[in-house]
This record gives sequence, structure tokens and C-alpha cells, in this order.
Amino acid sequence: MLIFYNEYKYIKFSTKKLWGVSGNMNNNEHITKKGLITSIAGYLIFILVYWVAFYELNNLCRFGRLHNNLTVFFGCMIFFLAWFIILLINRIKKRANEPQKSEDSNELYSHYKAISTIITIIAISLITIFYGVKIYHSAINYNGKLSWILGDLKNKKTVKLEQDNIYENGIEGIFTDINKKVAMPEKLYISNSFSINFDSNGKITSFDTYLYGKTSKNVLESFLISYDSKKSRNIIIYLNGHVNADYSDDKLLEPLLKTMKVIPLKKTVSNWPEKQFGIIYYGKRSFGYNSSGIVNIDSKGNTNSDVKAISEIIGYTVSVFVPGKENKYTPVRYNLIDGLDNLNLSEPPKENSDKKISKKTNNSTDEFYLSELIGYRLEVTGAAAGSRAYSLNLTSDGGVTWKTINEDPFSGNIGTAAGVVFLNDKLGFLCLSHSGGSNGQLYRTDDGGVSFKKVDFPSLNVTLANGKTYNPFDLPGMPFEKDGVFSVLIGQGADGDYNGGSKALYQSQDQGKTWNFIKEASQN
Repeated sequence: MLIFYNEYKYIKFSTKKLWGVSGNMNNNEHITKKGLITSIAGYLIFILVYWVAFYELNNLCRFGRLHNNLTVFFGCMIFFLAWFIILLINRIKKRANEPQKSEDSNELYSHYKAISTIITIIAISLITIFYGVKIYHSAINYNGKLSWILGDLKNKKTVKLEQDNIYENGIEGIFTDINKKVAMPEKLYISNSFSINFDSNGKITSFDTYLYGKTSKNVLESFLISYDSKKSRNIIIYLNGHVNADYSDDKLLEPLLKTMKVIPLKKTVSNWPEKQFGIIYYGKRSFGYNSSGIVNIDSKGNTNSDVKAISEIIGYTVSVFVPGKENKYTPVRYNLIDGLDNLNLSEPPKENSDKKISKKTNNSTDEFYLSELIGYRLEVTGAAAGSRAYSLNLTSDGGVTWKTINEDPFSGNIGTAAGVVFLNDKLGFLCLSHSGGSNGQLYRTDDGGVSFKKVDFPSLNVTLANGKTYNPFDLPGMPFEKDGVFSVLIGQGADGDYNGGSKALYQSQDQGKTWNFIKEASQN
């Protein structure tokens, strides 16, 4: 009985000690409880604001939206600063002025404050890890706004355009300014085209091109170059983007520079009562037997506009034109005829030849000619960090004039053009590659390019030695037709090494709407 009585007294004493109960709470105990509640509430508020700050930071890294996210994020930063200042002031006051609490009260307060602190640290750690992983993911290529910003910091260069008069400095003035900050290979190739706009005084208003070449150490370098005087006086250069580098002499930049040195540019545009003019160069290209606007010019500037189309006209042609008014003013197309092997003296074709041209001189990954007159071209409309947006253009006169038939054939997706082919005037295919040519998608049209749909291929999964499965075939080539059956080879892209770089052969019986896997084909 004495033992139970002692136990009861012990429990009663402990309860009083824990809650400060001795009939009535003294003032110190009230202060302790009030401070404890305030402290816990403060921790909860801190955790909430910390979560909001990381939530907004994650959205900022993924989507940008500076106006919305930055306002809330900076509000959270101000809260943390105020929290730190208030905490510092309270610590100083407590040491100087706070009366000593009873031993029991201090022990109770410290106990619960320690628990609150541990819970707060755990919550902050979980929030940090959860959103830290998301923010890291947004820094990986193409996964968020942060990846574009980091890509720009690494690969984007800006150079002020000092030599901005094309009459006085020519195109070489542009490269003189660029080379002040960016070292470019001596031998350069154009990926698509080189286009320049300028006004009647010769001031360059904009230009755009994508160049590549090898350094002295045989390393591929690419340069996506653009300039718009309405936005900035700086030339913007993106380095190390994906480019289909075939090093074709048909795409050399040097003929443009040589031709621009001798053509009478100011005299040419003075014949047109306009304020804006343009120059465009695609490398060596074919105009078929259409001699409209063709002017042969030699290295001394002597010209001959009386060009007879006794053979297919092929050359490194530099076109001078009025943007948007090509139908009103026939562009002048200068062919430098000496030093560039710029004339093709092949025999004219036999009459009544209506076969599709499967590989014309200027057919490439972004241009295709269905006949001597009908051609399709993917034109760059926007660029960012090595990826581009395109429109689909059509020519019905062998490349003399072009019109846009689809402003966004890839439905908002960006990348690098990896192929264009039309099997007739209605049915065609486009391919857009991503991630440096690691993968891509095929798009199909059956209305002449007015609309496109993404082509779906049945996934072909292979099993690795570790038991994992994946589909290595993710970069489609261009479909071809034989005896009514459509076939396409799907490769592994730049990052593929499965089975010696083999490809998957797919075939279609309904003109490319649906596809079936046939077999795995060797790389060759």
C-alpha cells in the first residue's frame, strides 16, 4: 500500500512539474506558455512561406513568367529578411531584460521548442529536396526556362555591329565585327541560307544565317547568327547547336563573299522605288531553264543579263530583291562566272519528261523539288539555343518566287529540319529532329502541305544484358514508295549504338497513315 501511495505522489509531483500546476499559475508560467504558442505559430508561418518561396522559384525556373513569380518570390525574401532581423532583436532583448524563468518552466519551454525546431528542420529539408530535384530537372536541356538561360550563358554571344553599311563594308564587315569576339573557322558552310535586309541608304536592318565549319583541330563548330536593328544593335550568335554537317561544296560561304565584292548593289536597287531591299544566298542552286532575272558577272564586275537557257542554270547565285514584292519586281540573280565553276553545260533534258526529281542539285534536308518547277522548302522563322521554328514554302516556277503554304507545319514544336519529301502534289512528309539529332518525329500531309499530322510508329523494344528494355529506333528517315508500298528506315540518331547502329524497317499499305515493323536492317 505504501508503494502505491509513493507512486501516486510521484506522478502527481511530475504532473505539477510538467504543467506548472500548484493551485494557480504564476506569471512566469503564463509567459512560458504564451512564448511557446508564439514560437510554434512562428515556425508554422516560416514553413508556409518557405514552401511558397520554393514553389514560386520552381515555377520561375520551369516557365519564366517573371512578372507573376518574381513578385511573390521577392515578397518571401523580404519576409525572411524581416524574420532574421526580428529574431536577432529578440535574442538581444532576452539576454538583457528577460527575467529568469523557473527551472521547471525553462525545462518545459526548451523541451517543446526543441521538438518544434526538429519538425521545422525536417519540413524544410523535405521541401528543399522535393523542389530542388524539380529545379535541377528544369536545368536539363529543353526541360524548362532555366535550361534556356543556362544554355544562353554558355553558348550565346553578342557583338555590336559597327560596320552596318552594306554599300561601304559589304558582308565582310559583318564577319569583321563577329571575329572580334568569336573565332570562326576559315572555311565555312551555310546550313540553310544567308539572308540580309537593308534600306535605301545601305544600312543593314537585319540578317540571319546558320554557319558551320571545322577548326584547325578538326572539331565541328556551328554558329546561329541573327541581327535585328529594331531590337538591338548587337549581333546574336548561338554556338554549338545541332547542324546537319555534310560539308557539301554546294553550301560554301566563300562564293557569297566573292560575288558581293563585284556586284553593283547600290545601282541594282536604285532601279526600284522602294525603301527596303534584301539579299539571299542558298549556295549552289538550280533555276532549271528559267533565265528570268539571271545576270552573269565576272570578277571585274562585267555583267551579261542576256542569258540563254541552253542548259540547266546551276550556280552559286546571289539574289537581290524587294522583300514581299518579288512578283512586282523580278529579283536580280547574280552568277559569278569565273573562279567558281558556276556554269553547268549539261545537255537540255528530253521533252515530255514528267518524272519526279528524286535528287535535284539543291534538294537537301530542308528543300525538295518535285519537278523542274514545283519545289518545297522549310524556311527558318525563329531560332533559340540551336533549335528553330519553320514555315513551309512552295515554288511553282523553279525557285523564282516562293509563297508560304503553312506557317507552322510542326504545330509549335522546334528543332532542326531533318528531311522533306513530296511523293505527289498532295502527299508529303517532313522530319524534325531534336537534342542534337538524337531523336525526331515524322509528319505527314495529304492536302499539299496545308496541314500535317504526326506519324506514329509501333514501338520496337529491345532487351539489354541487364534486363532493361528500351526503343533505340527514334529518328525516322524519309519514306519512299515502290509498287504501292511505302517504306521508311528509322535510325537511332546521334546517340544510338545498339547492334552496330542498325535501323528498323517499317512499311505502310495505306500511303503512310499506319505502319508495321518489318525487320531490323544493318546500318549499310
